[in-house]
Amino acid sequence: MYKGVKCLGLTPASTNEEKKKAAFDFVFSIGYMSFATTAIDGKTPTNRGLEVHRLDDACNMYVGASRGKHFYDEMELHPYVCGIAIDSVAVRINACLKKVDDEKIRERYWQLNRGTKALYRKDLSNFQVYLLERGEGEVFHVYEDDKIARVRFSFGGQPIRPWMYTINRKCIGCGVCAEKCMTSIIEIRDDAAYIDYYGCNECGICYFACPYQAVDKK
Repeated sequence: MYKGVKCLGLTPASTNEEKKKAAFDFVFSIGYMSFATTAIDGKTPTNRGLEVHRLDDACNMYVGASRGKHFYDEMELHPYVCGIAIDSVAVRINACLKKVDDEKIRERYWQLNRGTKALYRKDLSNFQVYLLERGEGEVFHVYEDDKIARVRFSFGGQPIRPWMYTINRKCIGCGVCAEKCMTSIIEIRDDAAYIDYYGCNECGICYFACPYQAVDKK
């Protein structure tokens, strides 16, 4: 059985809320994320760095941008972002954004961003605050011994992202996948393979190596 070090204090047994809170707290401690968006042509990927903030008591995540920025136009057409923050671990978040016009939230944003408030002082309405309303994410860490730790979470009613590779009923427990597994996290139990996703790198070697097509790729 794979024994990985806890990732942000999390284990596979941690609740979804515990995983989400640990991931968000980690991002808040850094203060910003790199976000990928879709350009207004609907095809071209774009990216930028945005400050992230906790502006309520529910541990939600907020970002902001000028109404004149490309980001605003992109969110009007495709209000979906993919963000990542990396330090001791990597936290990935995919989320739908919602415009926020609540004055208490906006005032909290200005309290935390006095420089931005000074910049937009002539017309604060030219700045838009967004809530990461619903989405899913992942906490991922490759340790010094190259062993992986990975947990996934969701928020706002979004399903947790499924794992890419799963074992189907064709498995006879031959052990080829366990032998080939890069991170040694596949075990044979009761004549069938079992993937411990906490240490899975999703490299796909089990999928390509299985002689019985007993590994499905989602």
